[in-house]
Amino acid sequence: MNLFEINIAIVCFIVGNFLGLNYSYNKYPFPYVENKIDMLALILSILGGILLNTPLYDLGILLLSFPFGMRPGYGRIEFILGLSLAIILYLVKKWMLIGNI
Repeated sequence: MNLFEINIAIVCFIVGNFLGLNYSYNKYPFPYVENKIDMLALILSILGGILLNTPLYDLGILLLSFPFGMRPGYGRIEFILGLSLAIILYLVKKWMLIGNI
């Protein structure tokens, strides 16, 4: 990964954080956390976790950082699920590569 790709990934992460923060302020005008899963954030996080392990990892970073950037307390479950999926897929991919050698 060269410096340009790293910079694009950082920009995607920051943009995803801003989009998530803006979304949470528009969708949830009240200052407290309700114990429910936001389906849009969950779908974006899962898709981001999957794309993080493909050549479209920049888009995956943007989508995974969306729930991460929501207000404190909002999007935490969605982000954890997406990140967990990304880590599991990464480990499976590494395990399959080691098994083929």
